Amino acid sequence: MVKLGGSLITVKDEPYTINMEALEKAVGELAGFHRSGGRLTIVHGGGSFGHAAARMAMERRGGKLLALDAPEIQEAMLKLGIMVVATLRSHGVPATMHPPHTMCLELPCRMEPMVRDLSQGLVPVTYGDALPIRGETIIVSGDDLAAWLAVEVGADCLVYVTRVPGVLGPNGEVLQVVEGLGKPVGGGEGLDVTGGMRRKLEAALRASAGVATVRIVGLEGLGPALRGMPVGTLVRRPARRPS
Repeated sequence: MVKLGGSLITVKDEPYTINMEALEKAVGELAGFHRSGGRLTIVHGGGSFGHAAARMAMERRGGKLLALDAPEIQEAMLKLGIMVVATLRSHGVPATMHPPHTMCLELPCRMEPMVRDLSQGLVPVTYGDALPIRGETIIVSGDDLAAWLAVEVGADCLVYVTRVPGVLGPNGEVLQVVEGLGKPVGGGEGLDVTGGMRRKLEAALRASAGVATVRIVGLEGLGPALRGMPVGTLVRRPARRPS
């Protein structure tokens, strides 16, 4: 199970712009893993597509998203999702796209269509999306989808791929292991304690209850992580202390 960060595969400060160099490199690693016989499920974030659309809608609404705003965000994510799937297919990966707004009636989402495709030898792909629920638009994050899906499909390993090489400590060093949230951790630019890396860690910790190996890595660590190498940051729940 691989989650490609939206800020990795898009250009953060340029709305609706894909970082093709990063996407091609990531897909190359995924395609190699698939050719070697690996079973694969993929989630990607919104980056400068979904986040830009959501931000513009929130500015119009004074900070709140109504159900009527969902189509704008869904369209942005469909465009990005199509590009991701097309790139995967260009590398020989039999990718199928599953928009969450067609699968998720409530949260957490039910992933039966993706489980079906995986059982048929396909590579199901989904992404963070906008869900119109009870008059509002709810954003379901790719980080959460990856955690839910990894447990549902029985993944051996869940890899979060980010713009940084792992969870960063206070001095900018990559932490080899993180057990629990503990103290604030470093993000891509200074400390990130409200979203970003912290949210990713929360999702990773939930997944670690049902997935043997959960890692947060940078793009350079994706291939090694898929081969089972100890790269980036291993995320696991704290060991229980003897009573």
